[in-house]
Amino acid sequence: MIGANGHRRVPGETTLSAVCMHCSHDPEANWKKYLSFIEEAALQGVDYLVFPEVSLHGYLMGAAPLGSPEMAEQLRYFRRVAEPIPGPTTEKLTGLAARHNMLIQAGMAERAMDGNIVYNSAVLVGPQGVIGVFRKLHNQFEWPVFAPGDHLSVFETRLGKVGMFICYDLAFPEITRAFALQGATIAALTTAWPMKGDDPETDYYGYTYDLMSRAMAFANQFWMVCSNQVMRPPTPGCANYYGHSRIIAPTGKIVAEVGYEEGLATATVDLHGAIERARTEDWFGLNLLEDRRPEFYGILADKRIYYRPSVAPLLPHPAGVRLPDAEPQAAQVREVAVRE
Repeated sequence: MIGANGHRRVPGETTLSAVCMHCSHDPEANWKKYLSFIEEAALQGVDYLVFPEVSLHGYLMGAAPLGSPEMAEQLRYFRRVAEPIPGPTTEKLTGLAARHNMLIQAGMAERAMDGNIVYNSAVLVGPQGVIGVFRKLHNQFEWPVFAPGDHLSVFETRLGKVGMFICYDLAFPEITRAFALQGATIAALTTAWPMKGDDPETDYYGYTYDLMSRAMAFANQFWMVCSNQVMRPPTPGCANYYGHSRIIAPTGKIVAEVGYEEGLATATVDLHGAIERARTEDWFGLNLLEDRRPEFYGILADKRIYYRPSVAPLLPHPAGVRLPDAEPQAAQVREVAVRE
């Protein structure tokens, strides 16, 4: 089968690609890079192309106190460049997706409520238009520039269900597990993962990205596509980004990667076959979704643990004195809780 770009497609094969991009706070310059990467991906027959976090507009320009001139500058910049979804850029991406029969995941500042709310968003675009939008959930440190997201949806595509998430969301295993439980085939991370220092070979923050990205793919036995910014943007105060965009198999093995440089990490894979092997053969033949015991996991979503009722403190006791049985004490605690 010949694709729209002249690339011969093999039935059962899917080509995934993650961009490693040096970004700036010049949206026009970033868009030119988008065009270049999309054309390069098209020549490789890419089916699903993922860009880094806010790569259309640039990520935060460093920490700044509330009310300071530096914070005001950031707020004004993102309010100015943020775009609605759908909007002008997603329309252009739709045209490119249609030309190349490609799914494109972009990272952008999303404008909402007449520009009074700005989200750090990933948008998935296909040949027919916008497929879905994910707004970064765990972004407490981005306030007041970006507002938090509000859902953990997966989106139907011709490749299967896809879950998008952003940067710090990777540190929370609940995110990718929620995708897997909704039947996701791919979890696509768009990120601006920084380094703690300047040596990508030894950097601890880079190590955590390596560890968590592979662990999430293995724990859920699905594909991970991770697209990261790389190097330090020219704007003063910006972080130095780790790069290492990658494709990770359901076994947790990296099958394609770009290091600390710009480029595409591209792999042609048996998307569904690899998931089937991971869940029936690769790791003792165990399916980690099947073997869950969710009846014991209720505490994971129980917000009452943040508001425990007061309990009587344990009193010091002399050595050799037998402690009372735990059950009566537990009953007293339950009684206190009920009275409160």
